[in-house]
Amino acid sequence: MMHDYKIGIFNWFGYILSLEERIKMIKEVGFDYVMLWWEDEVYPHTMSKMEFVNILKYYDLKLDNVHLPVDNINNLWSESSTERNKHIDIIKKMLNECRYSGTDIVVMHAVNGNNKSFNYSSGYNSFSKIIREAENINIKVAIENTQMFNYAEFILKEIESPNIGFCYDSSHDFINGESSGEILERWKNKLIAVHLSDNDGLCDRHWIPGSGNVNWEKIIKTIKQTNIRSYSMETFPNEEEKKLKPSEFLIKARNSMEEKLGLFIWRKLS
Repeated sequence: MMHDYKIGIFNWFGYILSLEERIKMIKEVGFDYVMLWWEDEVYPHTMSKMEFVNILKYYDLKLDNVHLPVDNINNLWSESSTERNKHIDIIKKMLNECRYSGTDIVVMHAVNGNNKSFNYSSGYNSFSKIIREAENINIKVAIENTQMFNYAEFILKEIESPNIGFCYDSSHDFINGESSGEILERWKNKLIAVHLSDNDGLCDRHWIPGSGNVNWEKIIKTIKQTNIRSYSMETFPNEEEKKLKPSEFLIKARNSMEEKLGLFIWRKLS
């Protein structure tokens, strides 16, 4: 049985290059999808985020999803309605910008940090308004697994909408003390985005799949049970890989994901 698996990668992969150089290289290596971060580029060249999707279109790359910034995200859980509403408005503005640019999925963190305590009813109030806006403009919001996943899980459980889903980050899930694939199994029916990478179990390394301790047989088997459109990676070079050219690193990443999916590998590093 033939499978038409699509593979994507985050547009920033650890090398100082302009956005257009990165996108051109990603296309040349053979990726199908790319992921973006919703902030203006400031280095090495400035570029408005509203121009990002035009670059993708020029190089005929599909947009998998856009990651929203995590700055002040904890304000969505504040007991102060003024603080909450201020950040809700910021998120709504970004949702509309993304939709205008042609995005149909954005990724959000529910919270930022660790060892904190938040008011559940405040979070519910905030995310309900955010998802209502997503429904109004026909965009989906994927809540990513991070530390303190109980807050993200609360939102996924309590807010019923076709416009809310789950984004699974494998590196986040295979750090000591996290679920090692169990939350993916638990929330696979809401899976609409993935950030696939590896680590050593100690830190969020975002290595190329196969370079660390992530149980890829388990993860890929579960993801194949879903309707995910792209096996998208969020990867950065380790110390040894920093010796590689950017294109060589991308080829290595692409080859690794093809191997995990059981596909024929044809690309070479040189």
